[in-house]
Amino acid sequence: MKRFVFIIISMLVCFCANAQVQGFGRIQNPRAEFSPELYTKRMNEFVAREAHLTEAESAKFSPMLNEMQTKQRQLGKQQRDIMMKAFRNTNLSEEDYEQMVMRVTSLEIESRKLEQTYYKKFHTVLSWKKIYAVRVALARFQVEALNQFQPNRNTPPSRWTPPRWNSNNNNNNRK
Repeated sequence: MKRFVFIIISMLVCFCANAQVQGFGRIQNPRAEFSPELYTKRMNEFVAREAHLTEAESAKFSPMLNEMQTKQRQLGKQQRDIMMKAFRNTNLSEEDYEQMVMRVTSLEIESRKLEQTYYKKFHTVLSWKKIYAVRVALARFQVEALNQFQPNRNTPPSRWTPPRWNSNNNNNNRK
């Protein structure tokens, strides 16, 4: 009888443990389903919706945005490669660290200059107001995308809200 009860309890524990790992229908590993093409598509749709871009504006703007982000990703990869050199090699001299820091900061500056250049290109398609709205939308998309890949994270909704454009309620008259 004790053996029978032990087997039943063991099976029940295994079943419960398996149910918690499976998550009852939730995606077990959301990173396994990541697709760069789908990510880019969703980002472009989100930006177009949040920045109130017309279809014509979005059709002209999205390829430029994707091109800029591809170039920035390449610069970011170079930065990570430099930083990993220090992580992997503990026998670096002070001069090596100085060169690494200077190279990483120069890559950051290069990325910002690239961004400035592309913003001027964006202005051929969009107004500066919409370009600003695109920046806000990109920031919001990144936060939402990161939260999507942390399914067990119980965080309250973000308190950050984008600024209101053309708001007649300026609240400047408060005393």
